[in-house]
Amino acid sequence: MELKFYIESGIIESFVLGLASEAEVEELQHMRRLYPELNTEVEFVERRLERAAFDEPVLPPVEIRDRILQKIRWDHNNGGHFGDNNSNYTFINIQPKDGDHITVHRWWKIFFIIFFIMSKVFLFLAIFYYLKYRQSQEQQHSNLLHPRYQQEQVQSRVL
Repeated sequence: MELKFYIESGIIESFVLGLASEAEVEELQHMRRLYPELNTEVEFVERRLERAAFDEPVLPPVEIRDRILQKIRWDHNNGGHFGDNNSNYTFINIQPKDGDHITVHRWWKIFFIIFFIMSKVFLFLAIFYYLKYRQSQEQQHSNLLHPRYQQEQVQSRVL
């Protein structure tokens, strides 16, 4: 009887709609572990709400579409700005009438070229110094293994 009362309480609908509090969600999860029938009921409520949403959709007013399109409309008379005259300068201009290509402000091009060149220089330097370090380590290691060097080390310890 407790399960039927719990199902009729509306907590499942609140959970499915995302309106349940954290305590209610934890309680429902606990009840779902105790009563597997609740999983079926949750799925049923989800399907019922989905069907209701698709069967009776509410269309937005036509004015909203016009306002949105007006805000995103490309204004050629405005010097490449979107919407009103107070908008910020755009760095990327999309010009669909010239073949659907994007142009980038020339300072960005210069920045990317400098960045590319600097990254190659740093890569070269990293490889160069890595090889120098490895060479010095190998040389030091070979000196340690050389018998003459070992004798010098023994003699210096004796003195």
